[in-house]
Amino acid sequence: DLLGLSADGQPVRLTNHGSKNYHWQVIRPRAKQAVGDQRINSFGVGGEMEIRSGLLVQKQLITGPIVHFGLGEQTTADVVRIVWPNGSVRAEFELKADQEIVAEQRLKGSCPFLFAYDGKAMNFVKDCQPWGAAIGLHIDTLDPKGALSTEEWFKIDGDRLVPRDGAYDLRITAELWETYYYDHLSLMVVDHPAGTDIFVDERFSIPSPELQVRTTDRPRELAQAQDDRGQDVAEILRARDGKYLDTFGRGKYQGLTRDHYVEVDLGADAPVEGPLWLIATGWLHPTDASINIAIQQGGHEKPQDLSLEVPDGHGGWVESKSHLGFPAGRNKTILLDLKGVFLPNTPRRLRLRTNLEVYWDSIWWAKGLPGTEIKTTRLAPETADLRYRGHSIITQANDSSPETPDYNKIAGTVQRWRDLIGYYTRFGDVRELLQKADDRYVIMNSGDEMAFRFAAPPQPPSGWVRDFVLVGDGWIKDGDYNSTFSKTVLPLPAHDIHDYTTVASRLEDDLVYRRHPEDWQQYHTRYVSPQGFQNALRTK
Repeated sequence: DLLGLSADGQPVRLTNHGSKNYHWQVIRPRAKQAVGDQRINSFGVGGEMEIRSGLLVQKQLITGPIVHFGLGEQTTADVVRIVWPNGSVRAEFELKADQEIVAEQRLKGSCPFLFAYDGKAMNFVKDCQPWGAAIGLHIDTLDPKGALSTEEWFKIDGDRLVPRDGAYDLRITAELWETYYYDHLSLMVVDHPAGTDIFVDERFSIPSPELQVRTTDRPRELAQAQDDRGQDVAEILRARDGKYLDTFGRGKYQGLTRDHYVEVDLGADAPVEGPLWLIATGWLHPTDASINIAIQQGGHEKPQDLSLEVPDGHGGWVESKSHLGFPAGRNKTILLDLKGVFLPNTPRRLRLRTNLEVYWDSIWWAKGLPGTEIKTTRLAPETADLRYRGHSIITQANDSSPETPDYNKIAGTVQRWRDLIGYYTRFGDVRELLQKADDRYVIMNSGDEMAFRFAAPPQPPSGWVRDFVLVGDGWIKDGDYNSTFSKTVLPLPAHDIHDYTTVASRLEDDLVYRRHPEDWQQYHTRYVSPQGFQNALRTK
């Protein structure tokens, strides 16, 4: 039927009296939740919806809470695909009439996934480099950021990486709506005396944490711990067991919640003098470029990274350290130097405060052992093979836990995202591009995998143990609509480019291309466009 106005301005209703009795499908898009998300608006307005029924394919913009499709002689829609306003995708099969479809959101951007062979299988360790060197990302202002620091170190526990046929087997997969530029990657083997432990600081902060292996005695549990409402949380923080501290609730936006803290008591055994470290392991549920802009434009409270407070000796608390950053992703350990933090004659208590969604798995303390002898060996990859793999099945234990990919289960091999347009590295051997940080890098797309083998050195002597540090250098750019130049691989990053405001142009005009044009003849010959994503329902 049609409503309108006649020539003289009178309302007119035109009723369909056709004999065909054509079919139709009404779909009601909905955001799953408002609190703690806000990645899309309530009805998905601004997104797009596409259906297929037999050979009939239709696409519409979502302009309101109800989307109507005429099906003609088709009785049902076989599949509907929704691209939500933030670029996330959902597909539904065997639709019912007048069906409501909820936006089940998952992280579309974070960083690559690191898997290691642990003696039994390839298993997820943590997300990895490049994490902090996000180009074009709007962090807490409307200005796009260049890379602040490109080199990052992440620890791999010794029991998570076991030699197979004389080599350490690592895999890095690209599975999100992102492009990665890998300039260097190596494996540091760290042998140290039994009874000691080693850590690297896996924080994102400005300035970046020092790249150094820290040696400590065995970490110790807290004497007491409580949240900011006085609830005892010591048991939650006692061990790395996948049980996360989550008593702060959800804010309006994903990644941002109310101001909150966890208060910990190190106990009487904590030394008054000498090196002392707080060792906190957890994960960050991040915002993204679009959320950051919404926060800024809406005048909402800005994200506040971690700060450290200690007793002031008069019954109150005083801020000792600020702008400490946050864990750089999933399964990350941060190190906070407590030397000189506590005021004289005050208890060894402290508070970690933030308004970010930081979920702590464990918080310990340990004495620093800076004079301890350790042996480090840097390994270049024996093999480094870039290949296509697809996308892992992702699971999440609960809302307090991070999303975890399963290397051994593939969800699909088709183009999942509206990939950034441009030339990527061809599949095959890429060792030459990873030897050193020289702006000659592997350009990696979603669905790609790099498989590494590092020749294992002889086992450490009796009384020593082995851990590892993955050393990487590079950049990351996500496809979020509000990231700068988010549709293209260009402009290319370089270590001497400290902003990301140069307008993308032809490849031949790009500074990095002009420095290394031979790489686009030998390596970067794989052209990627989002055509497969755009035409997914139109292929037979």
